[in-house]
Amino acid sequence: MLGLTVYWFIFWRKFLINPYLLSTSEIASTYFPFWIWMGRKWQAKDEIYFRYPACIPFLSMWYLPNVLVSKISRYLSLDNSLKLYVYFILLHYLLASFIAYKVMGLFGALTLTYAGYSIKPQTPSFVYTMTWMPGMLVGGWFGAFSCFMAITGGYWPILVYFMPIAVFMNPWCLLGVIPALIQIIPFAWYWPKSVRAKEKIDPNFGRLPWWKLKDLFIPSQSVSKTNGVHYPEVEMYMGIAVLFIWHVSWWWIVALISAFVALSWFPQVQRIPVRSLYLLTFCLSAICAESIGFHQNHTYLGIFLLVQSVLLLRNSLIYPSFPFSQWWNKPSVLYTRSSKAYNWPFNTGYLQGKKTGNYYAGAFSLKCQTTT
Repeated sequence: MLGLTVYWFIFWRKFLINPYLLSTSEIASTYFPFWIWMGRKWQAKDEIYFRYPACIPFLSMWYLPNVLVSKISRYLSLDNSLKLYVYFILLHYLLASFIAYKVMGLFGALTLTYAGYSIKPQTPSFVYTMTWMPGMLVGGWFGAFSCFMAITGGYWPILVYFMPIAVFMNPWCLLGVIPALIQIIPFAWYWPKSVRAKEKIDPNFGRLPWWKLKDLFIPSQSVSKTNGVHYPEVEMYMGIAVLFIWHVSWWWIVALISAFVALSWFPQVQRIPVRSLYLLTFCLSAICAESIGFHQNHTYLGIFLLVQSVLLLRNSLIYPSFPFSQWWNKPSVLYTRSSKAYNWPFNTGYLQGKKTGNYYAGAFSLKCQTTT
């Protein structure tokens, strides 16, 4: 545990020293202002921007730690609130490594937590859900609790691929679905009213080219889009994991299925095929954990772990993602009227607590925004 804690600090050190590095892109434009508003007034319906925020999973309004920590922001300045929010998100990576360690040991935990596809601090709901998913394989109450937390964490595009595997390996984790109905039921009501219902999916959008699979062991230096998606969406570098996956395991079946989904060779469950890459990452980490368990030489294990730790530090450079993000800055600067960034994209109205522009028109928006 101490080693994982030290590595967490080394990996995220630049963000721990300067948390404003994450004050850009979706954190600054969407998640942080909404988080501040939620801390002031938890409300299932509003006329500010999202209209029915409690129905939209990625806002994590039913993720209890997110709600509780947001309440502290009422007593802090805007800049200190941002620091709290960033530290809260990053601490999930430490927790994620602890939970993964319980499931797949030290090498597997390090590989899964810090693999390229897992590094998405700009999407808090991804981090929340990713943290708890390995815990769903643990028997007893913890598996059910992890299922509940993963669902309410809100990033369902990766959970839908992992859920069948978790249920197959640990059916009791399904008990976590019962309390998670607080998020599932509102979403089921909202979904038919959203633009996603009966949406025509472009089969090429978000498809992984087969040659990109090399990035699992040879990281790409490209920051260009891949079939319409931003490059962090297809990051997947896993260090020397490739050395330990030549082991017969049932995880290979799942790994191949998830890879085929990402390549669009199998039908995807949701609109962006590359989001099955987290399941591929999980499978390869599990195979590594099994394979490395056969090595009894502690010297070799120590060397493997050291090399893997150094190589995975490369993934700490994924964020802040440039050149596609706005330049980072303190919230006290970004949200002032004199800032060029004030009107777009930072002003959703949640910091003011009132409607200041158009309603949310993103991928989960309502078909008719005038309908209440």
